[in-house]
Amino acid sequence: MPAAIYISGLGQSTNKESVEKYAARYIKELEYSTSGINHYTKVEKIYYSDDQSSLAVRIYQNSKEILKSNKDTLLYTIYDFEYNDLLIQNFQNKNILFKNITILILVIRKLPRLITSLFKKKTYTKAGQTFYMFLLFLIMAFAVVLVIPSLLGFVDGTNLTFIKNHLDSNIINMLRYLRDFSLKMLPITSLAIIFIPESSTILTKVAAEFSTIDNYIQYGEQSQIIQGNLDALIEYIVENEEKPTIHLHTYSFGSIIALDALFPIGTEPCDNILNNIKLLITVGAPYEFIDNYYPNFYTDRTDKMSKKIEWINVYSTMDAFSSNFRRDNEAKEAQYGIMGKNEVPINLNYEIARREKYNLFSFLTLKHITMHQSYWDDSKYGQSCTRLIFNKMKELKYWKIETNKIKL
Repeated sequence: MPAAIYISGLGQSTNKESVEKYAARYIKELEYSTSGINHYTKVEKIYYSDDQSSLAVRIYQNSKEILKSNKDTLLYTIYDFEYNDLLIQNFQNKNILFKNITILILVIRKLPRLITSLFKKKTYTKAGQTFYMFLLFLIMAFAVVLVIPSLLGFVDGTNLTFIKNHLDSNIINMLRYLRDFSLKMLPITSLAIIFIPESSTILTKVAAEFSTIDNYIQYGEQSQIIQGNLDALIEYIVENEEKPTIHLHTYSFGSIIALDALFPIGTEPCDNILNNIKLLITVGAPYEFIDNYYPNFYTDRTDKMSKKIEWINVYSTMDAFSSNFRRDNEAKEAQYGIMGKNEVPINLNYEIARREKYNLFSFLTLKHITMHQSYWDDSKYGQSCTRLIFNKMKELKYWKIETNKIKL
């Protein structure tokens, strides 16, 4: 019996998303592909370790009239894998100043790579838009940090005599200079808040997202516990499902978590992964983004899973983060994979808007950044990339349709 693990995105990518919605979209496609059969879900909370839980969404078909059966048929079980709290737990309780300083240091550290990427369009075709995004983060972080000295207005206040008696005149002059400079920065901060899209949430959400991703990739922070928990969930599925074949459904940074499990650094995947995972689905995978700014992250990988899995990759040419695994931004077949050409994904292009080249308006409004959240609507009833995935799974015999009944 096939089972799936749904690994969502991180931070802003997960707004209003859930495994229940994800399963509901597949039910909708099942309904469109069959007639006379009803489908529904049952949700169960399971614990795969002492302190880690998962929602198991089971998809059933009601086939009493068509198949003359008194028992509904279980088609598919989708488990969610929650790693967000594990990844950001060391960061989420920090104050706004700490977050701003962190994103400021991150961007400054990556600035040489950001600049050189602008001139290497053959290897990464979306460097311009991501450079602009990081530039906005830099400006906003600078603006907030530089506003802090404005609090030094007390230098000319009622405590001026006390300050003069206890501080050197040079220090007082420096504080006054910082205060005056900070006050001059206030208009810039105000403009940033008014004109930069979603500026009220970018600093808190994006700082957490990019900083934790940077720590995960650069230093392996929390990677061991995240991969250990994923192994534990896979073990639970193997022990509790009947002869399961496991599919990984991943979105955004969730695809990086999955690739880490399938192609680990300097070690081998566990036996449960080697023997049971048959399909990888990535949606909006930021592989090329990470490979460009962290060029050593995918080196020294074990390739034992290269010929054991099939890989479906959904991407948008309008999405600045998604990867089409090509050396251009064309909607065509993939040219390479994480291990070269051993496991080239099956590319599925999904666009909700007319494909167009970069223009000044889309560039300034970060259109190609916000498109990263466009693979499905907030509503489970809206159109989404799920139909492309469902049809490809059906073509590859992961969904088998026979007359009025559907098998897995």
